Amino acid sequence: MKVVFTQDVASQGKKGDLKNVSEGYARNFLFPRQLAKLATADVLKELEAARDAEKKKEEQNIAVARELKRKLDEFTLDLYVKTGEKSRVFGAVTSKQVADGLVVAGFQVDKKKIVLHDAIRALGITVVPIKLYHDVTAQLKVHVQSEV
Repeated sequence: MKVVFTQDVASQGKKGDLKNVSEGYARNFLFPRQLAKLATADVLKELEAARDAEKKKEEQNIAVARELKRKLDEFTLDLYVKTGEKSRVFGAVTSKQVADGLVVAGFQVDKKKIVLHDAIRALGITVVPIKLYHDVTAQLKVHVQSEV
């Protein structure tokens, strides 16, 4: 019996998969728990429409991420920190401070997307990668300056 899974089922299939399962398994387990539907022409059309909608949404997300990447690549974020003798930075600049600076500048970027392996502990310009989407990574220039 061919079924289309409506939810992920362990060791059987993922949501949207079309699979051939035994009739008893489908009638006694999958259908009562609404984990799958019988693969009819209507269900297959519905599945195809859902895949098309998902594909369009994915393309839109990629386009938005590429546009944000273009803007961030051109942008330089100025951060001001307290410094001591010989321009030594007190503390360090973290990804949270970079994210807060981007919010103030008008960019909505989650701090978890900022790939800062180690905090910035020196004055000057540092290039910080920001992973916006699967294959879209922006290179943000962060200019750390002394507070006056």
